[in-house]
Amino acid sequence: DGTGWVGNVICGHSSGAHVALLMLVDMIGEQMENTDHATMPMTHHTGQNYPWVPDYFVGLSGPYDISYHFDFEGGRGVEQISPMKPICGHSRENFDRASPVKRLLSLFGKQREGMTTTSSTIQQLTPPILLVHGIEDSTVPFTATSDAGRILRSCGLKQCDEIYLEETNHQDVIMHFMLGGPAKDSVLNWLLQCSQEEKT
Repeated sequence: DGTGWVGNVICGHSSGAHVALLMLVDMIGEQMENTDHATMPMTHHTGQNYPWVPDYFVGLSGPYDISYHFDFEGGRGVEQISPMKPICGHSRENFDRASPVKRLLSLFGKQREGMTTTSSTIQQLTPPILLVHGIEDSTVPFTATSDAGRILRSCGLKQCDEIYLEETNHQDVIMHFMLGGPAKDSVLNWLLQCSQEEKT
């Protein structure tokens, strides 16, 4: 529609959103360890002294806390046949290791013990985040997104927005991207708005 390039976007749906956020959190952790905090005023948009990072992150209907999602699947009676349990390590301890929100909380706590500018650091290294979820999702409840958004912001990620779509289930969200629909429209509008704000 002539709006042009808005930047690099990491986007995933369901388990893809979970894995994508894991990757982003690990990138943040690696960069914080390698950052010279005395000369740090860098942003995710500058290429100097930093490995590549995305301009935006979009998570669609993702389970971001694996222990919480295991309990949810237990309520549905599918926890033993779901591939999530073996993939994420069978135990609560491993579930936490495989949860991006838990990893970020751990990173935030460790850094807070050694420096007072942790929130600034995380903010500077993190792109704007959008989390999208359908209210009628029975596979991954929308509370997975609301809880993740709250935790992300508690770690200093101020640019973390949430969009909830009425009358939308788990599969609908990704189908909107293939066939058109509210999820696609909402994400594209958010990306365009963020891009325009950064240019002003």
